[in-house]
Amino acid sequence: MKTATFHAEIRKELGKRPVKRLRKAGYIPGIVYGPAQEPFPIKLKKSEVERVFHHITETTPITLKLITDDGEKDIRVFLKTIQRDKVHDNIVHIDFYVPMKGHKMHTNIPIEYIGKPIGVERGGLLEILVEELPVEIDPDKIIDKIEVNIENLGLGESLHVKDLELPEDVKPTLDEEEVLAVVIAPRRGVEEEAAEEVATEEEQEEAQPEVIKKGKEKEEE
Repeated sequence: MKTATFHAEIRKELGKRPVKRLRKAGYIPGIVYGPAQEPFPIKLKKSEVERVFHHITETTPITLKLITDDGEKDIRVFLKTIQRDKVHDNIVHIDFYVPMKGHKMHTNIPIEYIGKPIGVERGGLLEILVEELPVEIDPDKIIDKIEVNIENLGLGESLHVKDLELPEDVKPTLDEEEVLAVVIAPRRGVEEEAAEEVATEEEQEEAQPEVIKKGKEKEEE
């Protein structure tokens, strides 16, 4: 499993203006909290965060090397929330979660769909509805992703939460009937089928008066 390490400092810059100056100085503000951890503000170097952040998910164990007046100490955390600038998409704030031993946490585990469905080979379209599975899990038994083979998914077939083969300690918080992925039948095929049904009905309607007409001719004879 991939891990990450960040250096952090206790943040004394609080309030809108000081935090704005902090960002201009090349730092990202953040906060650390947990079931047994009182929240406290931190700041991280933007260059260090951006260098590895695209590899990090909510399931990535992170070590915060926190620099304090008493020296440096390591804190094990997980990524909880990222706030981004709406215009430039820059990271403007990060929340870190400190797990508590023996206390399960809620997180989202990425789903990796493997293989090309049979239904796609036959002209269908694969639609992924859920890319991350919300779960309840022991922090010590965290997994970085869930691999799902979807090669046998046919036209019109769906993959549900209940179809997943998950480790015993991973408990989904979604309903077991929730659809994760579906292979949609090509719309052209549906339209052609409907057109054939209409054509058949028209042929039957055209043929019916002819039968009645022939019946009347026999009666007149």
